[in-house]
Amino acid sequence: MFANTLPLLVLGTAAFYGFPRAAALALGMIWIGSGLGVWLTGRESYHIGASGLTHGLMFFTFTMGLLRRDRLSMALAMVVFFLYGGMVWGIFPRQPNISFEYHFWGAVVGLACAFVVYRLDPLPPPRRYGWEEDTEASGSGDDEW
Repeated sequence: MFANTLPLLVLGTAAFYGFPRAAALALGMIWIGSGLGVWLTGRESYHIGASGLTHGLMFFTFTMGLLRRDRLSMALAMVVFFLYGGMVWGIFPRQPNISFEYHFWGAVVGLACAFVVYRLDPLPPPRRYGWEEDTEASGSGDDEW
């Protein structure tokens, strides 16, 4: 249970920093959706912890970076995947005493949430540089060479 505290803090901070409105909605959806998924399909066992939330937030933040394609989103996706990319293997059943169902449903719901809410937060305006100005409008079109 304590092993999820730091990842939950880091992933939650990344998600809410990059996508404040989308992350607020996605957090509730991941929490309820992963719980319902485990309730419907989980083994006859105790399923405790916040691993559904951590996997959901990791997959949510990574997918948001792929869908939005702005600098901040892609940077957050790369950092999150660099730090917690090993969570991908947690969605497969490897150890009988660990609830892979929570990992799996958190990942599925986090991925689905990203597709549902990726347009909620506005994209930052594109950065324009001085050399990107329209040169054809200022000249006659003749080459100065």
